[in-house]
Amino acid sequence: FPAGHTYTLRLIPDTENLDDTFFHHYLNQWTSKKDGSFVSAISLKTFEERDPINEVRWKLYKEWKNTEPAKDAKFENPIREKEAWFVNVYVVEDPANPENNGKVKILNMGPQLKAIVDDAMTGDSSDEFGAAIFDLSKDGADFKIKAEEQGVFTTYIKSRFSNKTSLDLSDEEIEAVYTQVHDLKQVHITRTVEELQALLDEHFTFDEPVVREERKALPAKAAKPAKVEKPVVEDFDDDVNDEIPMFHGKQDQDSDVDELLKELDLD
Repeated sequence: FPAGHTYTLRLIPDTENLDDTFFHHYLNQWTSKKDGSFVSAISLKTFEERDPINEVRWKLYKEWKNTEPAKDAKFENPIREKEAWFVNVYVVEDPANPENNGKVKILNMGPQLKAIVDDAMTGDSSDEFGAAIFDLSKDGADFKIKAEEQGVFTTYIKSRFSNKTSLDLSDEEIEAVYTQVHDLKQVHITRTVEELQALLDEHFTFDEPVVREERKALPAKAAKPAKVEKPVVEDFDDDVNDEIPMFHGKQDQDSDVDELLKELDLD
């Protein structure tokens, strides 16, 4: 979203499998030590499985922590983790790219936009919006994404839902929209543990074989965490132990969507 515009969208539920309306996932990203290219891979942490890149990322943090840095020192890990959510959307108005109007696209949400969706879906604003954020009829709520410049970044903090809409799709048009949804789990290539290790070897640890040797001593799979009510933003704890933490950030979001959509006639 280029800054300086307000974009109007409608969230589209996955009518075939409501649990797949949102795809919550994690990406591991870094600059290649081999050629300086940008490397990105979906983390197997997304599927609650062991990820060798995640293990190296935590190992680097532990090594830094063992140097006993100053209390106000911040660790900048060369391997960055990005948390995101995909959802299908119907584009009502895209002022920056009008050719997108009337099309089904995939919205890539970070924590900032997802918090606004959660508030409208099950939070303080749910009495006003609730199931309406998934309703494609004239009774539904538009997602108004306001993109503003904030230094070198773009902020969406003023985005909101609105019940005032110009969208008035017929039942036939709504059914046609449902047939155009994208398979959100197929956007990123999901690699095996072996393929992720090869990616590390080529673009990160190819000149550091000791990392690979130490990796063999790590547990095959970390314990599955208890469910939490809100997405967990990963935080490096001072008392991190020898286990590789696995914060999956999974919440009871699927059941929330299921409950809300019972109010809509999606047949």
